[in-house]
Amino acid sequence: MIGILLVNMGSPSSQKEMRKFLFNMFSDFAILPLPEFSRKTVAFLISITRYKKSWQKYEKIGGSPMKISSNNIEIKLQGELGNEFPVFTCSSYLSPRIKEGFEYFKNYGINKIKIIPLYPHSCFSTTGSVKTEIKNIKIFYENTTFEIADEFYKNKYFIFFWKFLIEETINKNNLNNPILLFSAHSITEYQVTRGDTYISAIEESSRLIAESTGLEYKVSYQSKMGKLKWVEPETKSVLREMAGKNQENIVVVPLSFISENLETLYDLDIDIIPYAKNELKIKNICRVKIPNSHPLLIQALKDITIN
Repeated sequence: MIGILLVNMGSPSSQKEMRKFLFNMFSDFAILPLPEFSRKTVAFLISITRYKKSWQKYEKIGGSPMKISSNNIEIKLQGELGNEFPVFTCSSYLSPRIKEGFEYFKNYGINKIKIIPLYPHSCFSTTGSVKTEIKNIKIFYENTTFEIADEFYKNKYFIFFWKFLIEETINKNNLNNPILLFSAHSITEYQVTRGDTYISAIEESSRLIAESTGLEYKVSYQSKMGKLKWVEPETKSVLREMAGKNQENIVVVPLSFISENLETLYDLDIDIIPYAKNELKIKNICRVKIPNSHPLLIQALKDITIN
């Protein structure tokens, strides 16, 4: 019997959890590469100064559906895999955390674990953080063997997943030969200089999905924060460029996410898409919505588990 541990960042459901989430996230060296004392100090300051404003965004979207989506993914994947592969979902920054996942399997006598970070494109601040966490706790589980799944953006079912959602969105909005604008969460250029492969993975993933649809495409990045230099082009700047060329049939694809969250429901739906419609006067622009547990996504995760 092999335990399947699904890992995401976590999603706060109250102001108190938001403060805890921010502190835990910025205490992570993968997020804030500073010496421990400085990192903890900065994390504390960020958590007490940002949590109310951050929670206001969550309130505007009615709370993040990520927790519900993660639970649905767990239930449906468990149904596909059967009892031979017990599935448990945890997060990096809120309970249940990764160590709690290990304890869950240990209590059931399961000493083989496959960890699947729910990030299709590997990044220092996501998959890298999961790997570091596991490295730190594995000394407490000497009799447990584990494997961390690779990034899965090349998985055929993952490509089919996005192809289906894109074509469904085009048909629903009666668009004729639109341009795909892949909008992924950005990372700092500092991460790229340290060897992070996330950007090249996003570019290749965009190409693979666009080729499956036969549509023209562009790649952009969103949701940067702070004063550091982040990877560009920014999604809004690409939309300005497209508006200047009278490109009005646009489908925005939130590529780096497998469930709706703050970056899709707030950054895209409340900020970026209205900006394109109201200020840039782009007539036909829409976004691909992400179902909370699509069968093709479940099939991709099943394929990753078994193979």
